[in-house]
Amino acid sequence: MEAMVATVPLLVTLALLTRPLPGWVPPAAGIVAAIGLGLAVLGARPAEFGGALGQGVPTFVEVLAIMAGGVTLARVMERGGANARLTAWLSSGAAPGLGTALLMIHGVVPFLETVTGFGVSVIVGLPLLLGLGFTPLRAAVLVLLGLTIGPWGSMAPGTLLGAQLGGLDFQEVGVLAAVLNTVHPVVSGATAALLVHRPGTRGGRATGMALGAVSGLVQSALILGANLTLGTAPAGAVAAFLMTVLWLLVLRRGHLAPGPGVAVLPYVVLMVGTVLGTALEGVLPASASALGALVGSPALWSFTGALLGMRLLRLRGEDARAVPGEAARLWAAIAIPTSLYLVLGYCLTAGGHSEALAGSLAGLGAGYLAAAPFLAGVSGYITASNTGAMSMFGTVQMDTGPALGVRPEWMNALHNSAAGYAIIAGPARIETAYRMALPAQRADGAAAGERPVTRTDMLVWLVPPVLVGLSLQAAAAVIVLPGL
Repeated sequence: MEAMVATVPLLVTLALLTRPLPGWVPPAAGIVAAIGLGLAVLGARPAEFGGALGQGVPTFVEVLAIMAGGVTLARVMERGGANARLTAWLSSGAAPGLGTALLMIHGVVPFLETVTGFGVSVIVGLPLLLGLGFTPLRAAVLVLLGLTIGPWGSMAPGTLLGAQLGGLDFQEVGVLAAVLNTVHPVVSGATAALLVHRPGTRGGRATGMALGAVSGLVQSALILGANLTLGTAPAGAVAAFLMTVLWLLVLRRGHLAPGPGVAVLPYVVLMVGTVLGTALEGVLPASASALGALVGSPALWSFTGALLGMRLLRLRGEDARAVPGEAARLWAAIAIPTSLYLVLGYCLTAGGHSEALAGSLAGLGAGYLAAAPFLAGVSGYITASNTGAMSMFGTVQMDTGPALGVRPEWMNALHNSAAGYAIIAGPARIETAYRMALPAQRADGAAAGERPVTRTDMLVWLVPPVLVGLSLQAAAAVIVLPGL
């Protein structure tokens, strides 16, 4: 009975997500249900809700600040013409083939996702792919295949939240997520090879898929190494930046010059600043914890990069005046629903819902472990955010794992990775990519022998790799994770 009651807030949220409602309505309704049922049925006390939300305030502030910095930097780079310069640099001498596709999905797009996050990389990355010569359909699919770096998106606030919710070590859960996430860039790389393969070109499909898989393995190895040596927050950005350089060296036969000039410096400031800030935070004494949290936060370096970008790119007049308003509107559209999902996660825990669900789900035994990646995938699919997905089901997963012999750290990593990959086929990302690709289709017309961009074709290309990735993780959850 308690388990059935505990599912009601989640079912209410899921049901409302299928309706054409504002993004804040489903999580708000879930919060009301979680509090009401927690107090009336599950024996929770009002003080427990207040205490849980109070403990979550620092995490709320950091996550929201990271979002604000990311979208501000994105608008500065767009208004200042930096993204257009980066397109010209990346497209110089490169044809729209497999190498260029892998440069984008394992390098440029994930780098943009780590330094901005929350889908901003789709808005920036798709025009870059179109500029490289890919058709609108291929560009729309490729930019979403590049979102394999969910646990480190926007400098990892979702992973930070998961560590905070479970009382776990932030770096450890980042390392374990890097291990389990390996399958996703491999699958995306192989899928990209199928997508861009042209009959009669040098090398067959199998060779291309092998190259895509190897590129994914290299990206995963770099992410794992960066997590171990530099910390979790900057790991994705550093790995994706290195992948970008490696692929550019391959495509340009060892030469990077001429470079993009100052256009890339704001992104470099964000990456390098976060790396150095994280290192400094680790050595500061406890008495300077507030200073350490500030210098180690990607939010500080996002805003620093944005300010530097405004100066270097000489953003003045209407463009300079437009940035704050555009960034504020984009931030509000992202931050309000995400904040409510954070509150929902805390209310599920404080109200006893997570505990009741965990006790019930543990009775499924290995069947639950096989279903865990797909449960995570559902939360990523509907929230379009690792942070929101972690808030929705992360605590349930971490509470259930120990009863089945799986440490909370591994369940956290499994949930984080699986949710991030399912986002690539989610309605929010599909719609964004489709809307951005459609004008290019209309302008150019249907190229000879090329299919026009449609949501259906995008799903045909994106759903199978998501299912393959989650199935491989389900097998690992059943066979490998117990006892580790």
